[in-house]
Amino acid sequence: MLALRLNARISCVVLAAGAGRRFKAPQHKLVSFFNGKPLLQHAIDAASASHAMSCTVVSGGNTAEILSHVDLRRCSIVENSSWQEGIAATIRCGLAYHAADDACILLVGDQPFIYAADINNLINAFTQERNAIIALTASGVWGTPVLFPQADFRELNKLRGDHGAKRYAEKQQKRVRLLATVNQNALRDIDSVKDYQQLQAHAYRPR
Repeated sequence: MLALRLNARISCVVLAAGAGRRFKAPQHKLVSFFNGKPLLQHAIDAASASHAMSCTVVSGGNTAEILSHVDLRRCSIVENSSWQEGIAATIRCGLAYHAADDACILLVGDQPFIYAADINNLINAFTQERNAIIALTASGVWGTPVLFPQADFRELNKLRGDHGAKRYAEKQQKRVRLLATVNQNALRDIDSVKDYQQLQAHAYRPR
């Protein structure tokens, strides 16, 4: 794999510990079917098909449900016992699991239009500029997936509550590099049933 040949340990962490309370449906948002498979499966498939050396799914109180609905492919799964704190605890949990890696790509589990090619573009950019924080951009906004070099792990571990990694990245603006996504809908996530219905109307493009 590319990351291995370049002697760079780059991992993917899929953040999947949230309760999904805004998604008013009988089952957890992440295991609801979207375009033929569970929503979370799209993120797992993208991470697993990428050049990342390793992949991890960080779950919370939904671990049993996730395991019964998705195929982890080559991902490990780690349960975040502090998931109720908010996304910061999930980030800390994932980074702890990959503390020795050169960089970590943080993904969320509810963006079905993120492809392996997007992750590979982040990896390729990191090999050219190893001090940069590298994020994806589409339709004038930027966000996850975001690649953080190991040098940022210490500060990311200071995050608390529902403060995600983008808030930290915004303070490092001079180091942020943006790459266009493969699909224009890539940064759209699914929080509510309405989001789910709107995104279902968009056909997938080849990965």
